Amino acid sequence: MTRKTKWLVGIAVSLLLLVTAASLFDWNLARPYIARQVSSATGRSFAINGDLEVHVSLRPRIIANDIVMGNAAWSKDPVMAQIKRADFKIDLLKLLVGRLSFPEISLSDLHLVLEVNKDGVPNWVFGKQDKQSELPSIDALAIDHGSVEFRDPTTDTDLALELHTITATKDDPEYMVEVTGAGQFKGMETRLQARGGALLTLSNAVRPYPIKITATLGTTKASIDGTLIDPLHFDNEEVNFQLEGSDLALLYPIAGVPLPPTPAYKLVGYLSHSGNIWTFKRFKGKVGDSDLSGDFSVDRGRTPQLITADLESQILDLKDLAGIIGANSAAKTSSKMLPTEPFNLDKLRAADADVRFKGAKIVTRKLQIQKMDAHLTVKDGTLKLAPLNFEVAGGKMVTEITMDGRKSHMVTHADITAKGLNLDQLFPGSKLNKSSAGTMGGRAKLDAGGDSISQMMGSANGEAALIMDGGTVSELLLRMSNLDIANSFLLLLGGDKQIPIRCMVANFKAVAGDFTVQDLVLDTPKVNITGEGHVNFADESLHLKLVSQGTSLAALRGPIVITGPFKKPSVHPDMGKVAARGGLAVGLGVLTSGIAALIPLLELDKKKDSNCAALMIQAKSDAGIKQSDIVPH
Repeated sequence: MTRKTKWLVGIAVSLLLLVTAASLFDWNLARPYIARQVSSATGRSFAINGDLEVHVSLRPRIIANDIVMGNAAWSKDPVMAQIKRADFKIDLLKLLVGRLSFPEISLSDLHLVLEVNKDGVPNWVFGKQDKQSELPSIDALAIDHGSVEFRDPTTDTDLALELHTITATKDDPEYMVEVTGAGQFKGMETRLQARGGALLTLSNAVRPYPIKITATLGTTKASIDGTLIDPLHFDNEEVNFQLEGSDLALLYPIAGVPLPPTPAYKLVGYLSHSGNIWTFKRFKGKVGDSDLSGDFSVDRGRTPQLITADLESQILDLKDLAGIIGANSAAKTSSKMLPTEPFNLDKLRAADADVRFKGAKIVTRKLQIQKMDAHLTVKDGTLKLAPLNFEVAGGKMVTEITMDGRKSHMVTHADITAKGLNLDQLFPGSKLNKSSAGTMGGRAKLDAGGDSISQMMGSANGEAALIMDGGTVSELLLRMSNLDIANSFLLLLGGDKQIPIRCMVANFKAVAGDFTVQDLVLDTPKVNITGEGHVNFADESLHLKLVSQGTSLAALRGPIVITGPFKKPSVHPDMGKVAARGGLAVGLGVLTSGIAALIPLLELDKKKDSNCAALMIQAKSDAGIKQSDIVPH
């Protein structure tokens, strides 16, 4: 026998003797030593009060009975964990390289208290242990009965969970473990019921793990149903997921996902998880009276978290979006006409977002909006809607809005253009018909500050313009504006009728919410009207004066004054003043450059001549200016 062979045989015999000694050793004698080591490492009392068995191998099986671990000194419960029987295997080879790995763990009568003190310190962090230290890996876990209490006064959470083994039935042949829970989560009454297989097995593609969970938190209810290959980590897998409740905004305190206030909803789809990203994919459902479908994901690996969504709706009821624009019940009781409900700046700063939305049909009280295309981004507390485009009244709205919420109050910039709106569709209750309806266009560029629609409009700076070609107006209104007393009386007796509008142009300049009339001209075959004054959105008041030029001998030619609050304006003649004389050509002559820029917003049919363009040319012709100088190219 060579020296090398003798050396190997010696090692083998020594190992055999060690294994034999370990197998014959009374491991109960080691319980005090183990208790001292665990107590020293964790800073908690520890004891194995029952028998201790060790079956030696590279993955030794350890059976310990009646294990008790003490709680943190600040807890009212002296015991953190108590286990009647723990049967587990540990991987020695991984332990040698500093990794704690359990191929199997089986627990009986587990009672566990997990809690956080008022300073936010959890009781599962031991001694000077790093909170970010790697958790041990567990390949398989079985618990036949147990209870878990979880308390966190910093979030008003107090939950009690019970776990027990159940007998399989014909309806649920694979469900062997049930978990029930009740209590409070973040101040909301909470109930939980979950069922799963008897053994949590990691990465077992041959036998996926069945899972079924239903949880109710306040008025929010969620359910999961499916099978998992990796139930302990739930990575790169998906399960059926259903979510319903009274308001999507209530998900913010539950999951930290900032969503706008909504009516009751119910959504069904698939929940998946990959790395730090949670995705609610291919979902469909209803929010109020609106349908909604698409994908929604949250990346919690970013700071702040990133919300990404691609959403579609075939029929969206605009009232279901009332919470987004601040038009809720609180605003309805306000003395203001515009919504006063403030935007939630905390939610705006809680996450970045990249959301795309397409809506086939948007339902409103009077109008029908179609083909909405919106792209919302939120980055570092700044929200941008670009574009926010849709079709309405046969025309188009093109909008870009930026809202900067990084300061104490929101700062907003809006750029809005309306093109080719058909008046008969824009005012469906009017007496307009296709031959007299005409078209309307407009634009507005505004900068504003404030945390609600009311505050924004009340502080707006910028400009707004409107042009209308065609349409009709009440003859009685025109007669009254001209103080044509005799003819107004006859109209009252014989009935009112509509007078066609040839052209109407209005320009406003806004300073601190006060929209001052720069130009206001209305041309009809009967009466021509010019206007002046201002509209104050800060206090929601009107201060306008209309002056008409007509041909009636009974006209007193006095201004009409429109004053008072938005909700209840007053219209009355100003008998003490005489209107300035002059034709519409003078007014249009002043407005020519503005009209030239506005005419493309009408998007008129090529076969139809524009009264506004013709009047503009006439006005400048009277003033001696060439047509080429005024017609837009």
